[in-house]
Amino acid sequence: MSFFHAADSVTSSHSKKPVKAKSYEHSGVLLLDKPEGITSYGVVDKVKRILHVKKVGHCGTLDPFATGVLVVCIGQATRISDQLLMQDKTYSFTARLGAETDTLDRTGQIMASWAGAPPGQRDVEDALQGFLGCTVQQVPYFSAVKVAGKRLHQLARKGTPVDLPSRSIHISRLQLLRYEWPEVDLEVTCSKGTYVRQLTSDMGKKLGCGAYVQELRRLASGKFTVDRSVSLHELAEIKNSNGLDGILIPMSEALAHLPSLVIEDQSLQEGLAHGQLSLEWQEMHKDCFMDKLSPVCLLNAHGSLLALWWPRSSGKKERHLRIFHQA
Repeated sequence: MSFFHAADSVTSSHSKKPVKAKSYEHSGVLLLDKPEGITSYGVVDKVKRILHVKKVGHCGTLDPFATGVLVVCIGQATRISDQLLMQDKTYSFTARLGAETDTLDRTGQIMASWAGAPPGQRDVEDALQGFLGCTVQQVPYFSAVKVAGKRLHQLARKGTPVDLPSRSIHISRLQLLRYEWPEVDLEVTCSKGTYVRQLTSDMGKKLGCGAYVQELRRLASGKFTVDRSVSLHELAEIKNSNGLDGILIPMSEALAHLPSLVIEDQSLQEGLAHGQLSLEWQEMHKDCFMDKLSPVCLLNAHGSLLALWWPRSSGKKERHLRIFHQA
């Protein structure tokens, strides 16, 4: 896919009035290396301004002090973000032992300090083992999770007491890379919704000395790795040189982890374009996917995403089709 590129501002020879730059007409997934000191929403806003697009969203919030890969969906790709959010994440982070902060990271106020002897490396390794597998994690007070219609971080800044919710998480890997008191360098692969700040705080409590996150970088979101990402500065340069089609990931490729079927029949494709899929065709194919909870990608012969199809849907209240218009 190639993008239409226009200058940021041009002047009509007749009206002499500025004409707004045209938007990029296609959809896809962009991998950005989020810089420190900006919110994930702030990154989305900058992408909108750079590319002159209206529909932009991200898959998985990163704290302002954190860096690393941020999966950004553009155009129709905003409608597949729910399928990308579900994937595991990998982070590298530095935990600072011997103190606790109110935000569980270095941006907060020190609430407690440890004056005892440092734990040994074996103690740290043993503590890490207890977090592997399925556990229940408390949501941090400073987070974007809503309680009674309010963001927790808003309640936290007002000092409003609240019962913090918990959620089930899964940690498949938690590796110690370096330990030199008071810092511990770690790498973790975890399920959606895992808070590294809370994990670090829990580790500090387990060691008895307290801990908070000093540095945090997301290395991967699903199969999307930080080494494939571009910076905001690079994005602006690539856009100006008409090179976006080289970095924008097609929706079908972004959803390669889902099962797929190629629709070659022209009448079926035309039906999908109008939001319809033959019941006879569905009955013929759904048994192949009844053990799958995920949707199926319906592709055309060129590999473009036509629709997402949920074979297990009852068809009454459950969604069973999500159509994507072709450029």
